[in-house]
Amino acid sequence: MIVNTKGFLLMIIFILLTALTVSIDSFICGFSLSFLRVKKPYIVLCITFTVLVMCLITNYLAMLFSGLLNEKTAGFGGLILIGVGIYNLVKKDKDNHLNSRNLRQVFLTGFAVGLDGAIANLSLSLMNLNALYVPVLIAVMHGLMISIGVWLPNAPIIKNFSKYTFIAPIILIVLGAYKFLGVFI
Repeated sequence: MIVNTKGFLLMIIFILLTALTVSIDSFICGFSLSFLRVKKPYIVLCITFTVLVMCLITNYLAMLFSGLLNEKTAGFGGLILIGVGIYNLVKKDKDNHLNSRNLRQVFLTGFAVGLDGAIANLSLSLMNLNALYVPVLIAVMHGLMISIGVWLPNAPIIKNFSKYTFIAPIILIVLGAYKFLGVFI
């Protein structure tokens, strides 16, 4: 069997660029979630795992639901981000260590940002790029972007803003509104 290496390389570059495109919002969400005083590896692992599971599911159900799911479905992720942001803005609980409420927020955020990855994976699956490496690449790219976003607040200039607890929820609300309004534009 002769392998077209140029075609294979172009396909991998296409998949990597797609994964990068749909994971940019993970950077912003990771940055926002880093202000919860949750251990950073938990945030990264929870969101990456959520994205991987969502991509694997769409990978195997691509042909079944291809008529129902489209790019507009990702707009619902925006609504979820707005909800998480509003919840963070109005909650009175100042105890920000790892508890079930914070863990739920991390998984909900993972679901919201993972919708883009799942829809991209669905599109790639419909183009017969439904091998196991596609969901793994999308999840790894999300994990990388979340990691950068989560560890960015350790920079000295950003640490000064951590005392303003309203910044993180506002970031999520703005990102959610942007994603949701993108459905209509």
